[in-house]
Amino acid sequence: MKKDKKVCCICGKEFTEYGNDPYPVKEDGECCRSCNWGVVIPKRIELSTINQDPRNYDPRTGKN
Repeated sequence: MKKDKKVCCICGKEFTEYGNDPYPVKEDGECCRSCNWGVVIPKRIELSTINQDPRNYDPRTGKN
């Protein structure tokens, strides 16, 4: 079975595993497992620990 190659919307590298939701770092696309664990999840934790609603986070400006 051939796996489709995807391109991570954060690092730009190709990956074949399941894509992850990149929000709140990016609004569109899919990110690889490495960026999910190393970039997206830490950003979600950061936003939750400073009592900011991640739904109000603007990835273009990096602010709520």
